[in-house]
Amino acid sequence: MFLRLRYFSLASLATSVWGADFQSRCDALGQNVQVQGYDDIRVNIAQYLPKGSVIDQFAEGTNVTCALPNPTVPVNLCRLGLQFSTSNASGVHMEAWLPEDWNSRFIAVGTGGLAGCIFYQDLAYVSSYGFASVSGNSGHNGTSAGAFYRQPQVFEDFVWRALYATTVIGKEVTKQFYEAPHKKSYFLGCSQGGRQGFKAAQSYPEMFDGIVAGAPGLNLPGLFQHMTRWLLEIGTDISNATIGLEGWSAIQNETLRQCDALDGSPDGLIEDNRRCKPDLSKLQCGTPEAPAVCLTSKQLDLVESFFSPWTVNGTLIYPGVVHTGDEVAHATILSSPEPVGYALEWPRFVSRQDPTWTLDQWTPADALLAVQQNFFNFNTYEGDLSAFRDRGAKLIHYHGQLDFLVDTSNSDRYYNHVAQTMEASPGQLDDFYRYFRISGLQHCTGGPGASLIGQGQGSPPPGDGAEDNVLTRIVEWVEGSEAPDTIRGTKFVNGDAAQGVDYKRKHCRYPLRNVYHGEGDGKDEEGWTCVD
Repeated sequence: MFLRLRYFSLASLATSVWGADFQSRCDALGQNVQVQGYDDIRVNIAQYLPKGSVIDQFAEGTNVTCALPNPTVPVNLCRLGLQFSTSNASGVHMEAWLPEDWNSRFIAVGTGGLAGCIFYQDLAYVSSYGFASVSGNSGHNGTSAGAFYRQPQVFEDFVWRALYATTVIGKEVTKQFYEAPHKKSYFLGCSQGGRQGFKAAQSYPEMFDGIVAGAPGLNLPGLFQHMTRWLLEIGTDISNATIGLEGWSAIQNETLRQCDALDGSPDGLIEDNRRCKPDLSKLQCGTPEAPAVCLTSKQLDLVESFFSPWTVNGTLIYPGVVHTGDEVAHATILSSPEPVGYALEWPRFVSRQDPTWTLDQWTPADALLAVQQNFFNFNTYEGDLSAFRDRGAKLIHYHGQLDFLVDTSNSDRYYNHVAQTMEASPGQLDDFYRYFRISGLQHCTGGPGASLIGQGQGSPPPGDGAEDNVLTRIVEWVEGSEAPDTIRGTKFVNGDAAQGVDYKRKHCRYPLRNVYHGEGDGKDEEGWTCVD
């Protein structure tokens, strides 16, 4: 609770300067927003919102595809909605939430998918801790890549420029409003937001003092091509797929049979999916040990191809699916409308720029083209983070081992790439960059394990202390030099915080792995140890 108390202490110092004038200062700020380099800032919203207010985002014109619950404002704050140009053909909408009890810190929150959506859930989350916060629409409205069609300026906004500009403007607005600069600046994001965090660390290391980046969409075109290949070879409907639900259930059961106990606890969760290499030949039809639901040799070869690195002409497109023990959910998600949308829209509006393109036109050459184009360095795969390190900034990278959209193999590969590029050992990287693989966590949030780590994304925080919360943990690391050896996750009873804690588990920093030496069902927190 130390950090939470420190927030309130800082907040009271800030409030005491002008106390009751907060609302009038909010009104005045909306009449006079000036930021050097951005001469056409337009104020769309400037309003004081008391704690408990609900924002009807769709009544205000939010694109319907940005369908997240209307946010409840967690604290008294000044809400500022702005728009500005980034070129003669592009512009950004953003919001700044400025809490009455300010903790003297600034934070930007990321987006997800291809979304041009202000992420109200995380604005509400970080504001509850007293951060002055910003979120932007990445330069377009809605979740479709159609906004990028023959609009390179709009795509450049999405890749980097919108976040950069939103952060610059947000910091200046914060300074003008509170009449004092922020003390430290942070970033919180997952998926596309995770990629944005790494983009900042790679290309704009001065932007943030601390970054929390989850399940980052690094080499995202490669992921989209992996999805395309899956849809073509497995199917767009899992109920009528090359390998159906019964087949994936057999694969899942055999995977758990061979891998679940490798960590010392057969609890239905695989603690290190790198070590899970199941022999699925036992499922082949026609063998003496074949189960009632079996797979043909052709089906098994297809499974093996997807769970292995995929290359085209020697270029790695995707590092491969990992065995999670949750293969049914993984397959169901990949054979669903969301991947279909990515698979169709990327070539139509970005790589091929042909709106009539269909899946049956795809060839491996499309995959090669997509990963090699790298418009505006969208792949976000620079391995040299020395400038970020040298200014004393810190980075927490996390990834759920049950992620059904972006496999942990993608994050493993990037961490190893950084280590190789910088010729640094894990111990040396630990000085500024720590990567945690979270068992039982799906994509960004959700999952059957101790998956709540304070990551936002609409999930309840398991606690305010740095031991339980990556948001407060990154602050402790940046400002107090308390680097995290583990990230502790929480699982509530039946997923309901009101029912209390089921168990907690400390997740290891890469490349260490968790092994259980305790008793019982694996719920003994102290029974787990991080080992090489």
